[in-house]
Amino acid sequence: MSYLDLPRLHFSGRFHADVSTVNNVDAYYDNKIFEPRFHRVTVLPDRYNGLWNPRGTGAFRLRRCAVTSVALPDGRLVTAKEEDPLVGGHVTDDNVRVTAKLVDLDPHQQRVSEIWGLRVRLLDVEGQEVCAGDFQPAAMDDFWVRYRASAGRGDPAAVYQSVLTGVTWSDQPRSPFLAALREATEDGLLSIKFNVDGVQIDPEDRDNVTWGRIVGSIGPYMKGEPRHFLAGRRLRGQQGSPLNHAPCLVDARAGLVHLDLGNSIPSTSRGGPLAPTGPLRLATLAADGAPSILGPIEGLDASLYDQRAGIVTVKLDPGKLAAAESGRLAVVGEGEPAPVRLAENTEAGFVRADGFVFRLYPKSPHDTATTTMYALRHGKPAAGVEIMFAAEEEAPWLEFPQRLTTGADGRARLTIAGRDPGNPRGLLDGQTLTFGYGTAAAPGVPEGLISVRVFDLQPARDRPTWEADVQPIFQQYANLYPAMRDVFDLGNYDHIVNHRRMVRAALLDPVDSPNHMPVTRDLSPGKRDMIVKWLDTKPKPPLLEIATPDDLRRVLQQALLVEQAVIPPYLCALHSIKPDRNPEVAEIIRQVVREEMLHMALAANLLNAVGGTPQLGRPGLVPTYPGRLPGPVLPNLNVRLRRCTIDQVRDVFMAIEQPEYPQVGGKTFTGPVIDRQKLQVNRQGALVSAEAAEMATLEDWFHQAEYTPMTIGWFYNQIARAISVLDRRGGLFTGSPERQVAWEDAPGTLYRVTDRRTALLAVYQIIEQGEGSPQDLDGDHVADPDEFGHYYRFKEIVEGRRLIKKQNRWVYEGPPVRLDPDGVYPMVDDPDTYLLPADSAVLNQSVLTNLAYTNLLAGLNRVFNGHPGELRDAVGLMYSLQIEARKLLTMPVADGSPHVAGPSFQSSGVPW
Repeated sequence: MSYLDLPRLHFSGRFHADVSTVNNVDAYYDNKIFEPRFHRVTVLPDRYNGLWNPRGTGAFRLRRCAVTSVALPDGRLVTAKEEDPLVGGHVTDDNVRVTAKLVDLDPHQQRVSEIWGLRVRLLDVEGQEVCAGDFQPAAMDDFWVRYRASAGRGDPAAVYQSVLTGVTWSDQPRSPFLAALREATEDGLLSIKFNVDGVQIDPEDRDNVTWGRIVGSIGPYMKGEPRHFLAGRRLRGQQGSPLNHAPCLVDARAGLVHLDLGNSIPSTSRGGPLAPTGPLRLATLAADGAPSILGPIEGLDASLYDQRAGIVTVKLDPGKLAAAESGRLAVVGEGEPAPVRLAENTEAGFVRADGFVFRLYPKSPHDTATTTMYALRHGKPAAGVEIMFAAEEEAPWLEFPQRLTTGADGRARLTIAGRDPGNPRGLLDGQTLTFGYGTAAAPGVPEGLISVRVFDLQPARDRPTWEADVQPIFQQYANLYPAMRDVFDLGNYDHIVNHRRMVRAALLDPVDSPNHMPVTRDLSPGKRDMIVKWLDTKPKPPLLEIATPDDLRRVLQQALLVEQAVIPPYLCALHSIKPDRNPEVAEIIRQVVREEMLHMALAANLLNAVGGTPQLGRPGLVPTYPGRLPGPVLPNLNVRLRRCTIDQVRDVFMAIEQPEYPQVGGKTFTGPVIDRQKLQVNRQGALVSAEAAEMATLEDWFHQAEYTPMTIGWFYNQIARAISVLDRRGGLFTGSPERQVAWEDAPGTLYRVTDRRTALLAVYQIIEQGEGSPQDLDGDHVADPDEFGHYYRFKEIVEGRRLIKKQNRWVYEGPPVRLDPDGVYPMVDDPDTYLLPADSAVLNQSVLTNLAYTNLLAGLNRVFNGHPGELRDAVGLMYSLQIEARKLLTMPVADGSPHVAGPSFQSSGVPW
């Protein structure tokens, strides 16, 4: 028995498929190139952003699904609530837990989307729950295009068939139908099938986007039957026929043939009325294909789909019933000869897998999956049927038999085994394969497909860390599933750790639970277990560890990007100052920018010295705004591009440069660590001499200083400690000295890094000059009175006065530092090229500015990778960028707008 048997309930309504479309683009899986604009809806063909629903939650919902009719055990159709209080009631989802989820197997296989975590409830006309059960996860099947417009995307349609498990019933059902259904079903299950179509994907249709049409039926289940397809007859669409395949069931006891046309008849528009079929008749076909009519198919009217889920019933007398049981069934139209619209194959049989979507992980117990293959002939189990399996491509990472033979019960057990694919797709985990099956009797006729995803083997981690292991995974989900940020930021260490009990529970929830995370069901068991191990680390999940030279190179690359990332916000503020206005403020910002460029060059020299390869610019590695700084620093700071204002300087610039006073020996440390007078450095940044005692003091200080985690000072201190430890093991400084960049007139010292001494001095230069400067304004402990750290200079802008020494204290009581708002262009906040009017002059200028920025990064990348002599060329590109950016600041963002455009610092072109 099944959804097509009697008694049977029909329902019709709407469903919500709120999928996120960001993960449909392979390139977006790369955290290095992801941009905030990819979370926007794509509205113009040339602005390829997040497609039609980038902020989808993955939710699958049932809405306004009314019980339109019930068919009683005697076949009588009831359409009025006066005859049965379930008619006019509703089929709905759960009201006490989160919504179900619609999940793709893989970005490259989206035609087998599964529903996970759905609980189906039946409510009577008074809204009382009378029956409920859990929908066993099932995949979309029998996919076809139901309506195809003359231009544009067609309207796909498909079916879901499964069972409801753990069914609960009302103690005193008032519905005769419900009592009959409960008596007819077995194993505490119910059979359910529904058809879906009409999903709106046009984002401009705001009322209907992500919503579609659903009709379906619920019926009894018999123990031992397949759960995801009908063990009956399968009528296939014939060449030239507008009809799609249709399941069919011959009920010999009742003398009825039930035919499910719910997913067979085309529609006249997206989610619109079904197209006229003309008169149809049930028939059998002779060996030569000639039809013998069994009877007319009635009920092909406007109520067929919504009221009866597309199901029709034909009553047959005993003679014709016997012919239907033993013959080859067909649906034919009118005419001579009668055109065959649907028909069984010549064997009047088919083979089918009861479950055809699998996720494997190459480690026991997740490395194998099984499903039952069924062979039927005339609706009965067919023994001795040879089933063939074949894929169109080689897949050494997946094992499955080439053939199986059904036993006396018409069944065969298919086992699939997965091995490590070896990460063939890089940022996309694992590999997918869809292979087909059919019978040896008809080798060229496909019967069905089985889709498998085998995840990559996750390397073992004794002590996983946030920076190296966990954050890249969570950041990818944060990018591809932006709706989650409304709850907490998956890419933020603090957010994850503060919610770690909830995160851990969600990861370990059964995969069929609606509370399971990630909702995409594409986190491998290996990665999940690694994350759980990290979450369980006491007393707190580790943030950053630099244990190997490779670790150090990776972290130094992040340091390079941190220094790169702070420059555009400062440049935005600097360029927004009108010529010859606010000169004191402009000079302060200009000096900070020059020193940040020095820090970036120092990071590059450090990375080159230890055998790394600095990377700037495309592909990837372009910080985006608004957003966090790269690496494990200041996770709660949202860095924005804004014109020069007191708020921007105070809330963003000073937050970036916040001085950090480390604890040394349990006391707050302030003041200089070493005496620079005891160092001798030439104009090219080479260390000529340094007293051993000074270097020992510096190295010892790095090991003793304890910074607040995730501050920039802490970050560089971790780098300095790692340099000391790794160099003592030997073989750390393997980079060519020829790659070291020199800057003779740098605002400080650009050290040529060749050994541990110069490496530690380079890190100290960054800390002392900018981030984390340990200066004490209440005494004489100032690292360099003539060279205050960036924080203090920015505070001069906020306070409106220069910092001077007065009675042994440093106070903001010096000459005025005025910021006149009228001397600043009214630049729009967070400029974005992709929001500017199409085909406008301001858009063209913004593109040119982005090109200048991209060229600058490319030039610096070349300088840092073996061409240090080309530094002057890069400086020229910097001035070119300034010229283009200044032009933008005189151009309104749109006609009539009070705001002008500004540099967006986006890489030119698209990321693929």
